[in-house]
Amino acid sequence: MIIRILTATSLLLAATVAIAAPTKPKPVSAVVITNSREVQATEVAIGANGQTVRLAKPLAPKAQATLRLPKMAGCMVVVAAVFEDEATSEHSELDVCKDRTIRFTD
Repeated sequence: MIIRILTATSLLLAATVAIAAPTKPKPVSAVVITNSREVQATEVAIGANGQTVRLAKPLAPKAQATLRLPKMAGCMVVVAAVFEDEATSEHSELDVCKDRTIRFTD
């Protein structure tokens, strides 16, 4: 009986440690950018770890593009966009490990 109790206790402790151990998020290598606005995005830039990457072409309305990111230590990026109607969009501290899609909306 004591062996069963010790076995059950050790299994519970092992399960608790496994659940409580924080997992390190896997680095993201690319994000999908979606322009849900009715106007073209003329410039889109993403900054991570002091490096900036940009879309090579303007992003048409209702279009998507995939942008490769520089090697990152974390998950946080800064996103900036300029649109044909001179509107701008700036997002700081977006977590791309949680959501790899960046959406521009009205």
